[in-house]
Amino acid sequence: MPHWIFPTPQKIPPDLLDFAGDSLLARLLVQRGLSTPAQARAFLDPAAYTPAPPEDLPDLPAAVIRLRQAIERQELVCVWGDFDADGQTAASLLVSALRSLGAVVCFYIPNRLTESHGIKIPALQAQLDRGIRVLLTCDTGIAEHQAVDLARSRGVDVIITDHHDLPERLPDALAAINPKRLAPHHPLRELPGVGVAYQLALALYRAFDRGPEAGHLLDLVALGIVADVARQVGDTRYLLQKGLECLQEPSRPGLQAVLDNIGIKTARLTEEHIGFWLAPRLNALGRLGDANQGVELLTTGDPARARVLAARLEALNDRRKMLVDQTTAEALAQLENHPALTDYNALVLAGEGWHPGVLGLVASRLAERFARPAVVLTLRPNGLAQGSARSVPGCDIHRAIRRQAHLLTSFGGHPQAAGLSLPAEHIIAFRQGLSAALAGCVADFEPEIRIDAVVPLAQIGPDLLSTIRRLAPFGNGNPAVQLACRGVAVVEEAVFGRTGQHKRVVVQDEAGTRQTFIWWGGALEPTPDGKFDLAFTLGPDEYRGGGAVQAVWLAARPWKPAVIAPPVAWLDWRELARPEAELARLVAQQPETLVWAEAASTAGVQTVSRLHLRPADTLVVWSAPPGQDVLEWAVARTRPRQVIVVGQPSAPDSAGQFMRQLMGRLKYAVRHRNGMVAVSELAAALGHRATTVDLALDWLVAQGKLHLTREDEDLRQVRPADGPSAEAGELEAMLKSALAETAAYRRFFRQAGLAVLRQSGSNR
Repeated sequence: MPHWIFPTPQKIPPDLLDFAGDSLLARLLVQRGLSTPAQARAFLDPAAYTPAPPEDLPDLPAAVIRLRQAIERQELVCVWGDFDADGQTAASLLVSALRSLGAVVCFYIPNRLTESHGIKIPALQAQLDRGIRVLLTCDTGIAEHQAVDLARSRGVDVIITDHHDLPERLPDALAAINPKRLAPHHPLRELPGVGVAYQLALALYRAFDRGPEAGHLLDLVALGIVADVARQVGDTRYLLQKGLECLQEPSRPGLQAVLDNIGIKTARLTEEHIGFWLAPRLNALGRLGDANQGVELLTTGDPARARVLAARLEALNDRRKMLVDQTTAEALAQLENHPALTDYNALVLAGEGWHPGVLGLVASRLAERFARPAVVLTLRPNGLAQGSARSVPGCDIHRAIRRQAHLLTSFGGHPQAAGLSLPAEHIIAFRQGLSAALAGCVADFEPEIRIDAVVPLAQIGPDLLSTIRRLAPFGNGNPAVQLACRGVAVVEEAVFGRTGQHKRVVVQDEAGTRQTFIWWGGALEPTPDGKFDLAFTLGPDEYRGGGAVQAVWLAARPWKPAVIAPPVAWLDWRELARPEAELARLVAQQPETLVWAEAASTAGVQTVSRLHLRPADTLVVWSAPPGQDVLEWAVARTRPRQVIVVGQPSAPDSAGQFMRQLMGRLKYAVRHRNGMVAVSELAAALGHRATTVDLALDWLVAQGKLHLTREDEDLRQVRPADGPSAEAGELEAMLKSALAETAAYRRFFRQAGLAVLRQSGSNR
């Protein structure tokens, strides 16, 4: 059952309440970090937002100059995209813009099954042979050094527009336009591929004194932003808002044909329609067919051709759904026939004949159903297993896969999704290694339902929906508002849908108010007995139209009258002569006791580091933690009823001892893990703060003993190096100061009164 998280009470500034004119809207704005009228106005109304200039993107001015030359000289420009919906919309946008400006343009989208992502040399060679003079990429290209070098050797200028993570060295292109080159909080930083393409097109239109014409491209921008689940901050949200306005009156025959097939009324089109109806259809082209047809669909001016392409899109989408259902059923059958596969911290399944284009979707279903990462592989005739991985919140699947690199032939991705291939004979070893790498995060993962507000049933209606929709569009960075009602009971229920897979449930509260909820896919789920709390979302009722409201069932939990949680009890074992014996007796009587110890011995009693803390009734703090922040985090993480303080000596706090232990672990990582280390793991193993470990690594780099690459916020790759730096002395002083602070806190922890520790550890 998901863990329900309710909002903490927050003070609402009076001027924000005056601006919002509604206390619920004001509270929702504050919960989203918007506490001033100016912030709220820019968030709610695109007319009140000032977008950043496209020229903030590095290399964009040079790209505009070269494309203008190509247009004036009538040189052939090749737009090279990607096969997902972001890549298709980005390519369509650039093709549309260049054609309207008089350019000679062609386009190319790689085939997912035969080429995969990026720019493959044989396909590029074919485009070079047809005489292109400018290669313009979108949603791809930022790491394509070989392809860029080949194009340049043939006298072709390369302009890259991309949004993926930067390589250590940029390709030697005329322009490499990527928002990741901007400062972390720049308003253009979170643009997806189609957003970057739009910035280039906007600047190009302005170069021809035709800036307002770029507005007709915003419908494609909205499609790509939602399809790529881009984070709605800064200009990304602004462009989505403007694009949704543009979609209310679609001008593209292809888009209109798709909407007609689905039956969506454009006047009420929202981001939800894009996410659930339009984006999956475009992605189906990339998964199962030829994504070049997606660009043709979105750029054609011929309604008859558009209808043909839209019909093909619909057929592929139906096939996609069938393949996903079929492959999911076969995967579940594997788990039923081999239940031991569920004993691992990640599901790793493989089958012959599974279509590679749908494996990511199947993995997503399995990850959601089993609340753990899932890897789904298809067995190829060449002896390789190829597939996709999907994760759950808090588990970095890409990092876990990277640690199995010695078993793989290729891999890539990000924390929540990855692609990989490996010899089929390595699957068992891969499953075991991946499970070990995910041990901590999977044990700690707990599905959550975040409630934004509790409302009575009587409040559900058009006015409440209108308030909520003022925060739209929803998505990554601006999640949909999730509401809850308390102490309701079911009075009616009925299944509906073409195959009877959904459920319509009527609930009633103590005041006798009734409300109907739609439970999508809930026909086979048991309806709660007695009173329960219900989490739900609100949206417009597409079938009844007008101002009708549809309440959608999310989750239910047994209803309990509000109670005041008892205070956490703190016990002091710091003066015990033999705490090991007392601990052994406690664990024998209460096996679920959690013993938190780092770099310390407990004479045979099982312990956990901070990485493996989980909810428990009793938490034993065996070793003195490195700081108050770590103690507070541990107590908040475990939510115990009882905390037992022992504070045994543990990690060395002198620079010499600390560095010797750290170097030993780094040498092991270089020899056995390709140099991959996680700062959080090192900190837990050594009993120190993560910031202290980072300082030590930086000091080793400054001394010339180590070369370090930051893979992400936590993961580092290290290898030996030589060559001193002038910064070593300053970093050494900072490290010694950090170690001294930790030593001082450990002394405080062992000597302070229990009341002081209890008060400090309860600030959560």
